[in-house]
Amino acid sequence: MSYQEKLARADEYLQTVGLSCKTDKTYLYRFLRRRGFELKPMYWESFYKNVALKFVEFFVIYFSIVYLFSFAGVGSTLGATLINALMVSSIFAIIMSVHHRYSVKKHKLIDWEKI
Repeated sequence: MSYQEKLARADEYLQTVGLSCKTDKTYLYRFLRRRGFELKPMYWESFYKNVALKFVEFFVIYFSIVYLFSFAGVGSTLGATLINALMVSSIFAIIMSVHHRYSVKKHKLIDWEKI
């Protein structure tokens, strides 16, 4: 079975158990898949890979927005903005990864190899 077929079957399976099948359709996932990375949907990825992917996704957007608005603040520095974005992105990534791990256990998802 090809990788694309497996992704399609995973989407169907996620819909049958009531989970969103759009969690792995973000810009970062699509970009990495076009570059040749065979990423599984996030429910089947390892906890640490989920943390890394969610961190990158959130950091790029959050840092851009916070950096633009930090120009309005007096005394705002790039370093302070960067540290803020790193901390918030780390917390967000960990919380989202814990949530996905909880969803896997709650819905008792089958192994990726069995899809």
